[in-house]
Amino acid sequence: MPELHTSDAALMGYLKQDDTRALTSLIDRWEGRLLHFIYRYVQNEAIARDLVQETFVRVYQARERYDEKRNFSTWMFGIAANLCRNHYRWLSRHAEADLESAPEPVDGKTPVDQIRKSEKNREIAAHILALPHALRVALLLYYYEDLSYEEIAGVVGCSIRGVESRLYRGRKILAARIKLEQEAADKALSKARQTPSKLLI
Repeated sequence: MPELHTSDAALMGYLKQDDTRALTSLIDRWEGRLLHFIYRYVQNEAIARDLVQETFVRVYQARERYDEKRNFSTWMFGIAANLCRNHYRWLSRHAEADLESAPEPVDGKTPVDQIRKSEKNREIAAHILALPHALRVALLLYYYEDLSYEEIAGVVGCSIRGVESRLYRGRKILAARIKLEQEAADKALSKARQTPSKLLI
């Protein structure tokens, strides 16, 4: 029977024996962090929650193939990242899908709402959303989930050198886009200051 401090690997062992209480324990332990990661990837709460649920469905379905020697969180984030990528592939084939249709949380106490309140720069989140999948996943896992290079390599399926390269490229693209955005804002502000105001009579 799963205990409070049972390791993730041990919980997967219980799950292989069809003890569904182990899955409940894994969900309780990881649902919040998984929601944070997926929400930052898709920027839509309803979709993020659906993908969190689907991730745990996949964890259960793949329980027999899980290797207890492998880091569970790395394996789980890998499943989630693939689901996020598949979601955007689906969106590319269904242009009519509306990413803005998800309802806002009403109590202001959900993990996603906390992200919205603590995010200092929403523009940066939008720029991250526009990055290619591989760069986006690397940046989110490193800066928001505090995963190590080795753990990220396990999630995305590349070498540690590859993770370093993705982080470098991602940071470079973000810096360039933010610079262009700031220059455009400064230009617009300068133009507005030079334009004489019209008095309403």
